[in-house]
Amino acid sequence: MMKIFKNLKFRLLSGLLVFLFIVFYIFGWLFIDSLKQNHTKSIESVLATAIKDLRYEYEDNRLYGDELEDVKKEFDIEILYTQVAKIDSNKIEILEKSKDLKNNSLSFDIELSSLSENEIYYTTQTNQKLTKQKIKSAYLVVKQKGDYAIVIQCSIPFEKHSAYIKNMEIALWVGFSTLLGIILWVVYFIISKSLNETKLVLNEVRNIKIDGQKYQIQKTNVANEIDELIDTFNKLIDNLQTSYKNVKEFGQNASHELKTPLTVIKGEVELGLRKTRTQDEYIKILNIVHSEVDTLQDTIEKILFLSTNHLEEIKDEFEDIYIDEIVEEAVFEKQGLASKKNISLHLIEKQAVTIQGNHTLLKIAILNLIDNAIKYSDNNSKVNVYLRADRLIVEDFGIGIEKDEINKIFDRFYRVDKARSNSSGNGLGLSIVKTILDIHSLDIAVESELKSKTVFIIDLN
Repeated sequence: MMKIFKNLKFRLLSGLLVFLFIVFYIFGWLFIDSLKQNHTKSIESVLATAIKDLRYEYEDNRLYGDELEDVKKEFDIEILYTQVAKIDSNKIEILEKSKDLKNNSLSFDIELSSLSENEIYYTTQTNQKLTKQKIKSAYLVVKQKGDYAIVIQCSIPFEKHSAYIKNMEIALWVGFSTLLGIILWVVYFIISKSLNETKLVLNEVRNIKIDGQKYQIQKTNVANEIDELIDTFNKLIDNLQTSYKNVKEFGQNASHELKTPLTVIKGEVELGLRKTRTQDEYIKILNIVHSEVDTLQDTIEKILFLSTNHLEEIKDEFEDIYIDEIVEEAVFEKQGLASKKNISLHLIEKQAVTIQGNHTLLKIAILNLIDNAIKYSDNNSKVNVYLRADRLIVEDFGIGIEKDEINKIFDRFYRVDKARSNSSGNGLGLSIVKTILDIHSLDIAVESELKSKTVFIIDLN
């Protein structure tokens, strides 16, 4: 794990270094190039101003030496190479030149045919006799007649005046390198801290045992992403622990509920095998076994239902369901069970109600609810069912439920203590009802008076 984190840290820093280097290089290149272009334009602007001023001073094919020097002072130019030349197709005649040129002269690297009168042209050239630096030159034709032209040429040393750009370039790269180092150090610190916190979280997750106990990983408060990951882990762990606890309790309770009828069946079979019995005795034993097998089968079917339903898959297949038809069918089907206890089962009120749901599951829920009411009602009593626009009510007049047990009756395998000796229920019917109603996002409430009556109310809104 440590090796994985080191490799991850190395890859992150390497990628960031390459990315920042490319970004800084491009930005630096663009910045320096922009400075150079601006500097070139600045030199050309100075040359244009100086050469235009000399153009105005030009008289009778000549400029006087003082005028060539005055323009330097006027525009505060340190070095300005200036010369006036007469150019024809055969030769170049220097008419006047500035003191900066001394015994040298500027070369002409532009064709006479490409020049037009009163237009300025620029070139960059190298004159080893004059200076080792590059110079920026401007040309202006002040007079053009026949085969010759009078040209004013002004030049400024280019490199000397761009020295500050080189200094700026050095400062820029030094500053960028320093900034890059600082950014990498800060990022390294943040990544190291974040990865260290992630390792601590992973170690905590690794040490968690799925045993039904509550575990809570503490947030790091370092990065929102890590804290969101911790929240996700905590929710997942909580769901796993809850599921494990439910499965464990479910298994224990199921084992107990299945063991009881199996024990009875085994005892009755052993009783019948000890000696030869009369026909009536065998019939009695078989009836007891048959009853316990029914109980066993009912318990297993309900356990399978509670263990295999898939909420999202069921919801995907919801359709319009007519509750009034389901209630009418359920009441009709339970008339036989009610008659065995001489219980009067009536659908007192019925309104047309339609909701989105699963017909089969809702019928199972209503059947279990009526079945529960019949089982826990006294003989010769009654069970009333009311279907209204906003609710379904099932009312029985039996043993009732104590207030402190009402919140437990929907738990799996839970049965009201006073009812155990009077009913063969397995404590799963109401749990199935609650599960189905939860799938349909329907609420159920219970009102009960001990030894008087119990009312189940399903909210259909």
